[in-house]
Amino acid sequence: MQTEIASQTILARLVSMSDEGPSAVSMSQIRMWVMPQKGEHDQDCSINQNYFETLISQTMSDLLAKGYIASSLHDSIEDGDARMFSLTVKGARYVEELAAASLEQ
Repeated sequence: MQTEIASQTILARLVSMSDEGPSAVSMSQIRMWVMPQKGEHDQDCSINQNYFETLISQTMSDLLAKGYIASSLHDSIEDGDARMFSLTVKGARYVEELAAASLEQ
């Protein structure tokens, strides 16, 4: 799975939101950032929802384990939209390091 692209997308969005002040987002918002959306005229397009749900789940678990994001629920309860996620200081530093590394290349 390509969790690195998804994690960079999620972290970049959280960084841009944190410029406006402390913020937290729901899983629904994160899904909108990562899952492709069908266009108005794309009736023949097929999106594998299970792949993207698994991708998001693995990515979020990885970001939480690394300490780049924090969750409003600290136990194992998966409560959908009741669970909010926010960027940590460690996550913001990681995004800065990624940006600096891309500038060096």
